Parts: sequence; structure tokens; C-alpha cells
Amino acid sequence: MEQVRNREFYKNCTEYFEFLRKKGTIDYDFEDEYYFTMPAISNH
Repeated sequence: MEQVRNREFYKNCTEYFEFLRKKGTIDYDFEDEYYFTMPAISNH
């Protein structure tokens, strides 16, 4: 179950980044949080 949630989270983040890129916007707060959190999530 945890693996499924992580994959869904990653997919959602990827879609969000894509959405921002198309708009030409950057969400630095979210990016910082994402790159800080991602290693902890993916190491399980």
C-alpha cells in the first residue's frame, strides 16, 4: 500500500511540475520540499 501511495505522489508531483513549466512558473517552496522529501520516500 505504501508503495502505491508513493508512486501516486510522485506521479502527481510530476504532473504539477509539468503544469508549472507550461505556464512558465516556478514554485520554489514546493520544489525545495519535494527534493528534500523525495529521497526519504524512495529509500523505503
